Amino acid sequence: MTSKKQILIAAFSGPLMAGLVTGAASAADYAPVYAQPEAPVIVEQAPMPVASGWYLRGDVGHSFDAKGDGSYGVWDEGSGTSTEFDYDEIKLRGNTDFSVGVGYRFNQYLRADATLAYWKRDVFGSSSAFGDTVTFDDTSKASAWEMMANAYIDLVTWGKVTPYIGGGLGFTRVKYGTMKNRSWCNVAGPGCTDYWADHGGLTSTRFTWALMAGMTVDITASTKFDFGYRYSHIKGGKAFGWDASDLAAGASGTQGRDDGFGVHQVRAGLRYEFGGPQAAYQPEPLPVYNEGPAPVYK
Repeated sequence: MTSKKQILIAAFSGPLMAGLVTGAASAADYAPVYAQPEAPVIVEQAPMPVASGWYLRGDVGHSFDAKGDGSYGVWDEGSGTSTEFDYDEIKLRGNTDFSVGVGYRFNQYLRADATLAYWKRDVFGSSSAFGDTVTFDDTSKASAWEMMANAYIDLVTWGKVTPYIGGGLGFTRVKYGTMKNRSWCNVAGPGCTDYWADHGGLTSTRFTWALMAGMTVDITASTKFDFGYRYSHIKGGKAFGWDASDLAAGASGTQGRDDGFGVHQVRAGLRYEFGGPQAAYQPEPLPVYNEGPAPVYK
């Protein structure tokens, strides 16, 4: 009896153990197996393409009335000499100005350009002489070509708006038209008569400096709208010569001069940067990390 029980137990225990072993092996097949992690790899982004920083610009400005000083000579036929008097005021009437230019952006903050501008304005001068017994009233027109080299600092960018400051140095070629001179006597007396006379305008090249401030608004990646304020100072120079009667009496050279003008101006324009987005400031890209393969489940 005992041997039969042992045979039955052995007969059933064999398949049972085999099933347990097979089940354990199957369960082992679903256990997670982790691959050895690799060290993080920093993937460097490709450098941005080098783009030209060249740009073109065009501006339209409005210059306000500018007041200045000056002087003129009065010819004395008897002595053959001239006496110099100061103008009470010379006024350069405000008008519209136009300018074009080409420039280069060096980096996020610094750019520079060369500009050529043209303007034309009316000029008025008035004064009294000889103890206020004679009053002079002069009218003319002045036109000018202005050539400037300018540098700008772009301060900081908020969205699409970038404020800037700048300065420039250059020259202005000022050409006066015919100056019409009228004088009249304030007190009647011998030797004083009213008269009209024309004086030929003169041309001179004057040193000019300017200060600017404004803001740039991005319309597109390449097109910028520029709005700003500009103050420029034009050095003094010769304005007009002697009239026909004075020339006939022996006068020569320059009769009238201005002492220069300080001009306040507001202007607006467009700037096109050929480099597109690459010509403007680009933030430094962040590095990309490769963490290695994820765990593999079998």
